[in-house]
This record gives sequence, C-alpha cells and structure tokens, in this order.
Amino acid sequence: MKTHSINFGQAKTSVLLHYTNFVFSSRLCILLLICSFSSVAETTKTVIPKLQKVTVYIQGAHLYYNENVSLQPGNNEIVFENISPYLVETSLQSSSKGAVVMDIKHNLKYKERVEVTRKYDKMIENVSDSLEEIGYQLKDIENKFNVLAKEKNMLLNNRIIKGESLKDSLALLKDGMVYLKEKLNSIYEQELKLERSKNKIVKQQSKLENRQNALILLQSGNDNTNNLAAQPIHQVIVTLYAEEQVTTNVSFNYFVQNANWVPVYDLQATSTNNSLALKYFANVTQKTGIEWGNVPLTLSTSNPNETNTKPELSPWYLSFIEYMKVNRNYNSVSNAYAPMAAETITLDSYSKNTKTKEQDDAVYLKNYVQITENMIRTEYEIKLNYSIATDGKMHKVLINQRDVPMTMQFAAVPKICTDAFLLAKITGWEDMNIIPGKARLYFDNGYIGEIYLNASSTSDTLSINLGRDKSIALTRKKIKENYKEKILSEEKVETRTIELMVRNTKNSPIEISIEDQIPVVRGTNDIKIVLLKSDGATLDEATGKLTWDVNLKVKDSKKLTFSYEIHYPKNKIIAGL
Repeated sequence: MKTHSINFGQAKTSVLLHYTNFVFSSRLCILLLICSFSSVAETTKTVIPKLQKVTVYIQGAHLYYNENVSLQPGNNEIVFENISPYLVETSLQSSSKGAVVMDIKHNLKYKERVEVTRKYDKMIENVSDSLEEIGYQLKDIENKFNVLAKEKNMLLNNRIIKGESLKDSLALLKDGMVYLKEKLNSIYEQELKLERSKNKIVKQQSKLENRQNALILLQSGNDNTNNLAAQPIHQVIVTLYAEEQVTTNVSFNYFVQNANWVPVYDLQATSTNNSLALKYFANVTQKTGIEWGNVPLTLSTSNPNETNTKPELSPWYLSFIEYMKVNRNYNSVSNAYAPMAAETITLDSYSKNTKTKEQDDAVYLKNYVQITENMIRTEYEIKLNYSIATDGKMHKVLINQRDVPMTMQFAAVPKICTDAFLLAKITGWEDMNIIPGKARLYFDNGYIGEIYLNASSTSDTLSINLGRDKSIALTRKKIKENYKEKILSEEKVETRTIELMVRNTKNSPIEISIEDQIPVVRGTNDIKIVLLKSDGATLDEATGKLTWDVNLKVKDSKKLTFSYEIHYPKNKIIAGL
C-alpha cells in the first residue's frame, strides 16, 4: 500500500509539471504571436509638408513637396496635410528612395465637434424659468382682455342703451348715455395699459428666447466659433513599405487648376540707339487655397488643359452655291451685295505714370533665369524665390530681357490717315522664346501706349509702331475720274487718277514708306483692272498694294501720282467702289 501511494504522488507531481509547462509554452506562443503581429502592423504618421517648388502653366500649376520621414519595418501610412483643396486627384504622384510606394490617395478629414458639456445647464434652466413666468404673465393679460371685451359687449347690448326699454323716457336715456361714456372710457384706458404691458413682455420674451438658443448652441458645441469644424482638411496619404527601420525622403506632387500666368512685355526704344530693350514678364495669379511662401517658380508655356489628340480630316466636298438677291430696302440698288465693313479694334492706353523703378532694376534679374526647351514647350526656371498669396491678384515676375537690333523708318497710308507713323523693325526676337501677349511701349523715356506683340508671326522681322509724327505733311486727292463707253462693245471703262503729296518739315532728312492701293478682282473674269501709271511704286498684285520708298531732304517735298482703269460690262454695277 505504501508503495502504491508513493507512485501515485509521483505521477500526480509529473502530471502537474507537464500541465504547467504546457500553459507556459502556450502563453509564450501567444505573446510571440502578438509581438510578431505588432511588428508588421501599419504605422500612421501625420506630417505638415512645406511646399518646395511650383511649376506654373498657361492654365494651372504643379505643386511639389519633399519631406524626410522615419519609417518602421512593414507598412507605413504618411498623412500629409495643408494640401490645396483644388488638387486634381488623378495627377497625384509620389516617390521614395528608401521605401516602396504602395499607394497614394486624396482624403478629406473633418474636425471632431466639441464634446457636449453641462456647464451651461444652470443658465439654460434660469432662462427657461423666466420664459415660463413670462408665459403666465401673457396669459393673465389675455384673460383681462377677454373680461374687458365681455363687459364692453354686455354694455353695448343693454336694452336701455339700445332704446328698447318699455319705460323709455328722455331722462332715463340721458343717464344711460352718461354711464355708457364713463364705462367705455374706463374700458379703453384699461385695454391701452394692457397693450403696453404686453408689448414690453413680448420684447423681453424674444430676448430670452435668443439667449436660450445661443446657450443651447454653446452647450452642444455647434456655436459659430465651431462652425469651422465643418470645413474639411485635405490630405494626401502615401502608403510605403520598408524592410527595416529607416529615415528616408518622400516626395509627392499634384496638379491644380486655380493658377495661371499671362505674358506681358515692356519695349523701350530711343531715337539715338539702334537697339530696342525687350523685357519679358509674367503676371502670375493663384487661388489654390494655400500660400506659396518663398518658393522657386518655373514658368511653362505648356497648357495641360488643352487636348492632346491629333485632329482628323473629314472629306472635303464641293458643290455649287445658289445665290439669292435680298431686297433690303436700301437707297442703293447694289447694297444687297455690298461687302461688310471691316471692324476696327483699338486698345485703351495706360497712364504715363505706369513706369516704375522695377523696370530700371529688372536688367539685373535676367541672370537668375534658366531657359529650357524641349520638343513641345519652353520652361523658364526662376532662380529667385517668390511668395505669392492665394488672393487671385497678379504678381509680376521677370522672365527674360535682351537688347534686340532695331531700325527705324517712317511710314504712311494717306488713304486712311494723313499722319506719318514711326516704325521700329526688330530682328532677333525669336531667340527669346516669347509667346503672343500685350506690350507696353516706351520711346525716348515717354510712354507711347499698349500694343499686341504677335510673337507667332512667321516673319523674322517684327514691325512696332512708335507713334505719330505731325512734322511730316501728307495729302491725298483725286485728280480726275472719267467714264467712257466703247461704242462697238458692251464694255464700260472707268479711269481714276490719284495724287499724293508728302513734305518733310523736320530739321533732318527722312526715309518714308508710303502705301496706297488699286482694287483687285475676285470671283469673276468680267472685271479687269489695268494700272496705267505708278510713279515708280512697287505693286503687290495679290493685294493691289502700291508702295513707294521716298527719301526727303530737309524741307523737301515730293508728288506721287498713279492712275488705273476699271473695265466691266456696262449693264452691271460694281460693288465696293
């Protein structure tokens, strides 16, 4: 028996020991599993990034960010805030040298509302009690109004007052009228007092109700100061995978619509210099919702909003046009086919005081611009940092500046205007990679006006009007205008002769180009134009333009005469003469 007892105790001890080891091993496995799970769990970190660079397009802008972040082994979620609310989500990009970018997305986060508190309970309770008391006061006034109304009704419906008594007498009626007057005056006086009291109480009630509503808003955390909680916080969330703990650089960028730049130019010429100073500026505007604080700018001539799809040609069909003459009830019988007058467009001038010291200092800034050309666009990288507020206002940025060769010449079109114009012909402008835009023009330190610089011209020479010169006198008049008809023909011939006179009243010799024209024929072979005399003019047959290059000495003058014939059927009327 003793032996069996000893064996049983040993067995019991052995079983207990095995059970203890099993429990310990199980807990250890669970702990290791938890630790292992924690080591691969996703780590989330919020970062407020600093804007590093901005590329501004003709329409839109690209914003670039670059931040150093610490990553844990496994997945890391980096939440970047202070992001433009106008970003185009499909344009989001991200990269990292020390980790794998697994995902990037745009997210909206709303601030949590202030937790409801009980600190306004007592104040709300007091206001509620006051409103309840006011309710009783208004009820009391209403009851008094009802009593007075019944008293007045009974008084006015009394048989004596109405003269329906069987014992009518003049004395009784007089007494009744006196009594009625006294009682009605008393009733109306009481009603007036009640009305005044009611108005005061109603005003007090309105104030208390407003106070109560304000306290309830404060209590719930929905007062005006917390309405900003409804404004979302725009985030860019980048998910990265790291094999080990590392500090690495993470960059991301996105495109926004609410930004642009417009080219503007300053052209400065002098009468004593054979070159023209061309300054190329950009007016940058942005309303992206975030400030561009002290960042380098790159201006691109590209426009991401334009379609990049090559157009396709459709078949080009020809057919006859059926003309229909329309009677417009005009005085002239030929007005039905009269050509439309060309529209004249003028540009408003700026004030002469628009020139600033910035223009004088701009020459020193051109060394801070790097120009890069590729196959489809030109980029101007500004090496100076700019701070541009998100206010939609224009901010002026210098792009380029160069002195380009210039020659000056006078020109005139006496048929339209008898003033002479000074023209500056410039070359070498195409090397500046400029695009069409408005330009402010200065000549001899004076403001001339504003012109449109057509930089898309295929010519290597640009002509710029520097202004009018009244010291060159010009006249134009018709010398004769003859009509004759050939007897043996159905043809009618009209002859015209024009005389031009130019005189130089300046104290120096000049060279002037004078233009006029003869008509050209289009769409018919029945009309013929014959130039009889041109006085040495050069004729452009396609446009009918006549050009004379005239050199005039001091106080010299010159007469130019040209004649032409118009041949056409005598039974027809020509439109356009």
